[in-house]
Amino acid sequence: MSQKKGYSLLLQEQNRDVARKLGSATLAMFTLPILAFYVGLHFLFTNKEDPLMWSGGLAVFFANVVIVGYVVSAFSEEDDEPEQRVSGGQGDGDEAGPRVGAFKQRTD
Repeated sequence: MSQKKGYSLLLQEQNRDVARKLGSATLAMFTLPILAFYVGLHFLFTNKEDPLMWSGGLAVFFANVVIVGYVVSAFSEEDDEPEQRVSGGQGDGDEAGPRVGAFKQRTD
């Protein structure tokens, strides 16, 4: 059985939205902080005592804005599979894995 690797996974129909979101976040992470740095250096903070420091802070701010935007958009996606709850009164909803440690039931 052959596994698909690399970009071919992102080009599949079910992954195109994820690939588009990842590509736009990557592009924004590359361009916005650099653009903000130079705009701050040459236009916004020319009269400050240390314009490099202020421009660097502006670039860091925009990098954090891109990160927060990506995380919020990732968490706002719909789940493909609905969450199933165990209604037996026991367990945490993870029926696939074996019980280990304090959750393991002794059989001796």
